[in-house]
Amino acid sequence: MTDEQTIQFVQTSALALGLPADEARVARVAAHFKRTEAMAQLLDQVDYPIDLEIAEIYCPKQIAP
Repeated sequence: MTDEQTIQFVQTSALALGLPADEARVARVAAHFKRTEAMAQLLDQVDYPIDLEIAEIYCPKQIAP
């Protein structure tokens, strides 16, 4: 994603969610998003077996009657 696309994504998401989207806030959120995207790309490049880290299964707490 380019910087312009990231800003558009943040603005559109904020509008859809009804969140404040002033210019400074959009710039901060976009910067955090780009950092997170860079970390995800690094992790995506790691060659590891699918069963290396098994995802946990959600088990809701039982409610006692």
